[in-house]
Amino acid sequence: MGARGSTLIGKAQPEPRLLPFTSNDLSDIVSIQKRHRHDLGSSFALGPKQFAMLLQIDEKESQGIFREIFDTDRNNLVDAFEAIACLAMLSKMAIKDKVDFIYSLYDFNGSGDITMDEMTILMRTLVTGCAKMDKKISPPSTEEVERLTVKAFATADKDSDGEITKYEFDEFCFSHPMCKDFLDYWRGSVNQVTLTDKEVFLDSEFKPSVASLYTEIDQPPAGMPPASSIEFLRPKDFCPNKPVLFTDGALKNGIRPGSISNKWFLSALAMVSSNMNFIQNLFVHTGQESHGRYCVRFFKEGTWINAVIDDQFAFNKLHQPLFCQGADKNEIWAMMVEKAYAKVHGGYEPISKPHGDIEYALKDLTGGNAVAVDTTKDPKFMEKVAQGKFWIGLKQQLKAGVVGASCTQPDVVEGDMPGQEELLERDGILKGWGYPVLDFVEINDKRLKLIKVGNPWGIGEFTGDWGNTSPLWEENPDVSRACKKGATEGGAFWMTMNDFVRIFNVHYFCKVVDVDEWQSVRREGSFPAKGGGCVNFPTWVQNEQILVEVEDETELLITITQADDRFQKDRDVGNKTDRPAIGVVCHKHNFVDVDHGNVKKLTTMRSTGIELLSAFQSTRDISCSGTLAPGKYVILPQTFDPDSGSKYWITIQSKERVNVYAGSEIDWDKKHLEPSLEGDNEMEQDLVKGHVHASHTFEEDSQIVAIRAASRMVAELTVLARTLQQRKTNLELRLTELHQQVEAAA
Repeated sequence: MGARGSTLIGKAQPEPRLLPFTSNDLSDIVSIQKRHRHDLGSSFALGPKQFAMLLQIDEKESQGIFREIFDTDRNNLVDAFEAIACLAMLSKMAIKDKVDFIYSLYDFNGSGDITMDEMTILMRTLVTGCAKMDKKISPPSTEEVERLTVKAFATADKDSDGEITKYEFDEFCFSHPMCKDFLDYWRGSVNQVTLTDKEVFLDSEFKPSVASLYTEIDQPPAGMPPASSIEFLRPKDFCPNKPVLFTDGALKNGIRPGSISNKWFLSALAMVSSNMNFIQNLFVHTGQESHGRYCVRFFKEGTWINAVIDDQFAFNKLHQPLFCQGADKNEIWAMMVEKAYAKVHGGYEPISKPHGDIEYALKDLTGGNAVAVDTTKDPKFMEKVAQGKFWIGLKQQLKAGVVGASCTQPDVVEGDMPGQEELLERDGILKGWGYPVLDFVEINDKRLKLIKVGNPWGIGEFTGDWGNTSPLWEENPDVSRACKKGATEGGAFWMTMNDFVRIFNVHYFCKVVDVDEWQSVRREGSFPAKGGGCVNFPTWVQNEQILVEVEDETELLITITQADDRFQKDRDVGNKTDRPAIGVVCHKHNFVDVDHGNVKKLTTMRSTGIELLSAFQSTRDISCSGTLAPGKYVILPQTFDPDSGSKYWITIQSKERVNVYAGSEIDWDKKHLEPSLEGDNEMEQDLVKGHVHASHTFEEDSQIVAIRAASRMVAELTVLARTLQQRKTNLELRLTELHQQVEAAA
């Protein structure tokens, strides 16, 4: 029901004019239903006046909602049941209450069961209405609705009596992948809260207290001031002028790190800020931003999740922010994103661990497929540079999404390239911090390849050839014109490709597909608690199998995600202590028509049948991609070793539309569901478990460590000075009182 047949990934973002209705609860929705019955005579169609009565708002106020959102046929009428069902989906009711209400709404004859006709009307009006409220939903055709209804009855109507009971309806809604996705989409969407005109929002889930910063109140982490010297301020209290979410460009102004190191996250944020669309896409409109209520979303476990926060931030007594801030102190987007990211991970401290992975954060911020490449571990890397393959690949990757780089090399590097033995500090690049790649220019007649790199940190300036202060710009005006040098000031610099690969040894690539051009299908599953594993074990056949039909040749990207240790705190996701090595296989499989049932699993794995195969690694995400010809395939998410029992999320993205079947959508041959079933292995060689290099961790830059230590010491001394001053004042008052008593006694 998403665009191009995609799974509805993320949370609903209804038209802003509908946001006030998101605060409705069950009693409000029941009242709307009663008005429809008693005041409007249960009419199926409503005109503008009746629509305003239903919503209980002024007719003039309702005109825009009536005409521009619901009356898409332009006949001056809207479907009453569609409107009521949509208001129920918008409400803050629990998802089970929404399902219960909609079931009763469409039980027109009050029998307690739903007929085929009632189910058809329910699905058509509900999905069509929701598509009017949220443009990401693609309304199905009448034929698609009827086909889905027939499928629903075939699956849910257990006793084949032509009616679905409430129990059968619930079982279908909460088990069928398409229905689950639709309900999840409306679960946890942004709902407004009741606030008076002058009231500011206070986030009761992530309170402005030291507990949101670090866990050991009496033992603050290194670089953090004690609880007594921390205060929480809103933007109006610390911004020099009027606070704004964005000014004239996220990257141009840059980010300033705070007291606790989370350079891995801020590095990813800086890389993503090279594309303002990606940053703006993180913010979900609440309609209550003027009250200090914001919503930021992140991509977790194959879907977008929302984090609602207030706009209070931690400062020390000198009014210095403890966490990141924009270089323009009136711009607050970076502070908002960092705070929301801290909230979904249980606090600032969990995201301030030094062993974070930039590529994980890139995925969380974009929903893309992110990888990190350490060129020092590729013995053929310089050969690729010499052959031009690196340059071509860099340009392709930049067009596909986000590209960044960092330097994790020792200060002195030995190598064959000229100048590689120099101290990297002389080049002005901060070790361990991520830099976004912005552009590239090739001057053929000069055989010059230049790369434009963003500098969001406000510290350090590249001092090599073609840096901002290099005399080469004046000596080569043609190059200056090609690079539009006049537009490059403090936020970026240019460097040669050779300098780039000499200094930056870790490269980050994050491919972000266009959701309007690619189909995305998401499914949730579990690896077998007993059996399963890769093809090296005969129990591989017990893994879940996802069937795919490709009608037109297409690019296909498959991503398997398992639990995120930081995000999954206190959640039941299986074994979190030892992350299993995971992988995925896409194999040819000529299965029968799924609608006919009795579908047989793939039971023989052959090297010649494998179309796509990932490595097996103990990482959060693993992906593989390639081009598939028209045909039928099976996708097998796997752990390398059997008996994992952990959860996973799989996302299948394709350039052309494909048909995907999984879980209860497939009626498997009963023999192939036997726990004793074993598969055959006709592979040319066994699979091997890949090695995952440790995260790129670094010691803090000495200058930043010194600044943090000094900041903490100053904050502590300030508190002590104020305490002593107060004690002095109290003693002086007491001394004055004693003098007065002595004089009185005399």
